[in-house]
Amino acid sequence: QARRLALLLLLRLAPALSARTRALKPWVVAASVPMGKKAAAAVAAPPPEEAPVEEEEQEEAPIGEECEGEFVFQDASTYNGQYVKTGQDVLMHGNGVLVSGPEIFEGIFERGLYKTGRFSSCNGASYKGSFRENRFHGLGEYAWPDGRLYRGTWKDGKLHGRGFFSNFVVGQRILQGFAVKGEFGSGPAEQEEARKTFLAEYEPECTASASHALWELAAKTGANGAPRRFVLPANKAEAGEPPLAAKDRSLASAVVEGPFPEASQVPKAGIKAFAAGLEPDAARQLVVALHLETSRPELRFDAARLKQPQLQVVGQAVQFSLPAAGGAGEGEEPGSVRAVVLVNVSPDYEFAKARWKLVYIEATPPAPTE
Repeated sequence: QARRLALLLLLRLAPALSARTRALKPWVVAASVPMGKKAAAAVAAPPPEEAPVEEEEQEEAPIGEECEGEFVFQDASTYNGQYVKTGQDVLMHGNGVLVSGPEIFEGIFERGLYKTGRFSSCNGASYKGSFRENRFHGLGEYAWPDGRLYRGTWKDGKLHGRGFFSNFVVGQRILQGFAVKGEFGSGPAEQEEARKTFLAEYEPECTASASHALWELAAKTGANGAPRRFVLPANKAEAGEPPLAAKDRSLASAVVEGPFPEASQVPKAGIKAFAAGLEPDAARQLVVALHLETSRPELRFDAARLKQPQLQVVGQAVQFSLPAAGGAGEGEEPGSVRAVVLVNVSPDYEFAKARWKLVYIEATPPAPTE
C-alpha cells in the first residue's frame, strides 16, 4: 500500500512540472500551453508508400535567423539563450534557460518546446531527460526532495516502459521492472503482466517502423548496392561523403559497435526477394524479432555490440530472417539474403522519427562470373 501511495504521489508531482510554450516576442508574453496537452497518436502501422526521393539526404534548412539574447515577459518570467527569428515571430530554439518564478528549465529547446534538459519544480523535485510536446517523454530521471529517484522511460508525461526506483521504500534500495501508463506494480505477477502489456504495444509499433525501412531499403537498392541513407559511414571521414555522414557516424557510435556492411554488400535482387517475405501471402514469410536484453540462439547479431538498453526506442535492434527451409542452404540461390538486422540510431524517442541503419546482413555468395 505504501508503494502504491508513493506512485500516486509521483503521478501527481510529474504533471506539476508545468512547462511553457512561447512564441517569443521581446518584452511581450506569448500564448502558453500546459504540459498536459495531448500529443499526436503513436504510429501503429507503416506509413503509406512514398514517392521516390533523392538517395542522399540533406541537412534540414534553418527555420529562421539564429540569434541569442535575453527576454523578460509580462509575468516576470525570463529567458536567456538561443532563439530563431522568422519575420516578426521569435521562438526559443537551441540552448537556453527559462525561469518562471521558482521553476527553472535549462537545456535544449526546439521550436519553442522543451527538447532535452533539466526542469526544477517549485516543490524541490526535478526531472532530467527528454521531452515531447513539453511532457516527459523518452528516457528521464525524476528526483524527489527526500532522496527517492526514478530513472527509466516515459511516454506522454507518464511512466511507461522499463525503469527502476532508488530508495523507493525503507529497506529496499532498488526496485526495477516495467511501468504501464503511469502504473508500476512491485509484485512478480504484476510485473509479468506489465511486461506483456508494454510489449504488446511497443513491439508492433517498432516492427512496423523497421519493416517500412526494410521495404524502402529494398526498393532503392540498385546495381551499386544499398542507398547511403541506410548504410553507416566509415569510421573516419572520407572525401566526397554526403552532408549527413558525420551526423550518422556520431549517432551510431552512441548505440552500436561496428563493423558494418558496405553498400556494395547488399545484392539488388537478393534484398528485393528477401523483403517480399514481408507480404502477408508470401510463401516464406520473414521472421521478425526484437532484440531484448541478451543474445538468443535465433538471433544472428551479437547483442554485445549494442550499447543501449533495448526496449527504449533509441538504439533498438530488429532482426528479419527467413524461416528454416528444411536443410542447410536448401532453397537458397547464390546472392540470396537470409537475414538482416536494422538498428535505430535516431536520438528521438519516437518511431515516427526513427533512422534505421543496416548493421548486419547474411547472404549466400553470388554466383561466380564466367
